[in-house]
Amino acid sequence: MSQSFSSGPWHGSEGPIFTVGSLRVDLTLLLIGVHTLAMAVAAVLSASGLGDWVNQAAFAAGDLRAGQIWTLVTYPFVHDIRQEGLWFGLEMLMFFWFGREVESAIGRRSYGLMYAALAVIPALVLAGTGPLLGSAVLVGSGTISFAVFLAFCALHPGAQFFFAGLTAKWVGWILLAIYSLAAFAGRDWPGLLQLWLSSLLAVVWVRRGGMEWPSISLPRGRKKAVKARAAVAKKSGGIPVLEKMDAILDKISKEGIDSLTAAEKKQLEDARAKLLQKDRQTR
Repeated sequence: MSQSFSSGPWHGSEGPIFTVGSLRVDLTLLLIGVHTLAMAVAAVLSASGLGDWVNQAAFAAGDLRAGQIWTLVTYPFVHDIRQEGLWFGLEMLMFFWFGREVESAIGRRSYGLMYAALAVIPALVLAGTGPLLGSAVLVGSGTISFAVFLAFCALHPGAQFFFAGLTAKWVGWILLAIYSLAAFAGRDWPGLLQLWLSSLLAVVWVRRGGMEWPSISLPRGRKKAVKARAAVAKKSGGIPVLEKMDAILDKISKEGIDSLTAAEKKQLEDARAKLLQKDRQTR
């Protein structure tokens, strides 16, 4: 790409989950580590003649009827290096680049929920449409990673890529068309449905500024305690507001204010209101 979306060391909008030496581990990097570890474990098990154990983590519609619900969340981490080869490394690299930008834009919690939804919702739909489209076995995270890339394209449609001067919006459409034609030519109807469901879900998710689970009402006494703990955490620096504002201002300077998501615009407006209130108090 000819355009950079973060300058200097990566900090993200919410800081790291934890650090390993000087390495700041956010959710994207943590997911990459889990995928890589799962790939290595699968390779060792296959070499030891225990490949059937790996197959138990793949998803098929019959698994739900058999009570193997865990396959809804384990199948993205099933990687066969013999089949994926170099593509596994390229997928993780692309996910590293674009996943971080999406995580920074919509927040870690919403990003984690989106990733889980991209795994679970299409799998459930495919299980329900199995009698019509045919059974499907889901393994790997290729479709999920591509959906995250499309989420990036929805957030930064004008970002320039280094080849042919194409913007992210057009690169996303072109790749979606290629993958769709490949599935259509191979009569892979479950794969085509998974591709479009994942793509639409990711784009709608970020276009709406990130989705959250419905709030749960708490008893009044407990609710006050939760608010008190949140206030203490905020005062102790649990949320790096300055880093988040720096990222938003950097995005405005490079892509314009229209590139901000609804959540980012709200954060910017809240920060502006707080600054005006503080200025009035000091006068």
